[in-house]
Amino acid sequence: MWKSRFHVAPPYGLLNDPNGLIYWKGEYHLFYQWNPNACEHGAKHWAHLRSKDLINWETLPVALSPTDSFDKNGCYSGSAIEKDGEIHLFYTGNVKNNGVRESYQCLATSKDGVNFEKKGPVIHDNDIPKEYTRHFRDPKVFMENETYKMVIGAQRVDLTGTVVAFSSKDLINWTFDKEVINEDFGFMCECPDFITDKKNSALLFSPQGIEADGDLYNNRYQSGYIIRELEEINKNNFIELDRGFEFYAPQTFIDEFHKNVLIGWMGMPEELDHPTIEKENWVHSLTLPRTLEITKNKILQTPHPNLKKLRKEKIQLEGIKIKNSLNLSEFGICGDTYELIIDLKNLDTDFKIDLRVGETEKTTFSYNYEKKKATLDRNHSGAGYTGTRSCSLKELEKIHIFMDKSSVEIFLNDGEEVFTANIYPNKSSLGIEIMTKMLFTIPMIKFFRI
Repeated sequence: MWKSRFHVAPPYGLLNDPNGLIYWKGEYHLFYQWNPNACEHGAKHWAHLRSKDLINWETLPVALSPTDSFDKNGCYSGSAIEKDGEIHLFYTGNVKNNGVRESYQCLATSKDGVNFEKKGPVIHDNDIPKEYTRHFRDPKVFMENETYKMVIGAQRVDLTGTVVAFSSKDLINWTFDKEVINEDFGFMCECPDFITDKKNSALLFSPQGIEADGDLYNNRYQSGYIIRELEEINKNNFIELDRGFEFYAPQTFIDEFHKNVLIGWMGMPEELDHPTIEKENWVHSLTLPRTLEITKNKILQTPHPNLKKLRKEKIQLEGIKIKNSLNLSEFGICGDTYELIIDLKNLDTDFKIDLRVGETEKTTFSYNYEKKKATLDRNHSGAGYTGTRSCSLKELEKIHIFMDKSSVEIFLNDGEEVFTANIYPNKSSLGIEIMTKMLFTIPMIKFFRI
């Protein structure tokens, strides 16, 4: 009933972080943290999928399993890079001996993109600088100025979170460079990433332990970014990537169009109260791929252009006048898997849209015109977690929605803000209703069944 139709989800068990994203020899490779044995966090494997278009995925054999002394308690998150025509996977080997944690940054390689050979640690546990605990993980490797760089999430011995950088000429011998973040970000930073776009660059990471501040930082843990060079840092410039409920551990890669693309985990650590566990023996999925663009000190996120291949039947409405409310089901616009685009240029009143509407259920997105605030409300979405999330938005010009069986992703103003959430309504909750406070004419509505 809730199994995703067009999002990546596990066949069974638990999925979490996306790993090793790479476009290699005309195909996309996607790995994710997977516990095939239970819908809980345990010894993690790297599940492996392959695609030519980011839409249709082929399941390949598991790439990494926790079978060696340096990763026996889990092949934790990491990244991929190409060298000499081969895929090089970097990951954290998690080891616990008598309750004492050890951390190894490990390498595995593949000539055919299917079979991977573990090469063992390239940064050993005793290579970790004394200033940091063994919470030292999630290597992201990239090339900068003809040198390989690796950023790693870390925890200082005073139990504060940071990100550190290493460098290498050959992907084998690594030298510690410095802390990339000199300030305290909670008690741990996970899944760091680094992107460049034209003359701009950004550090992405997932800090744990940041206190809520009004509408900001209301999830258990956050994922966000700072527009920066590696030599500069300002905590006040940390911006959340997603304003919704379930979004964590995102990773980026370069696609076939030479654009930065992001995929995130549509879940949250330490939150496993999802009805799919009991009903369907699986939990969590990945977000849709999002193209990134850095502009005006902000990362814009838009649905990847390949997602247009999902579109089937199209319904288009133009110049639709709304006074109080409009039931889009009257036009055949309804369902549980679809793409919906609403042009709201010159909006001068409050706006609200109810999704997956049933007798007692609805998921509501609203915009308060006077307060300039956007809100996603899932208090009546069905089973699972409830609550609201909000963010400031000067104006609402466009809303772009992807609805799947148990999730919704809402892009505002061509990626200025994004809301992501898991929802678990009844399969009969299919309606869509729009409401405005005053008379308003919607320039255009586009609906695509998926």
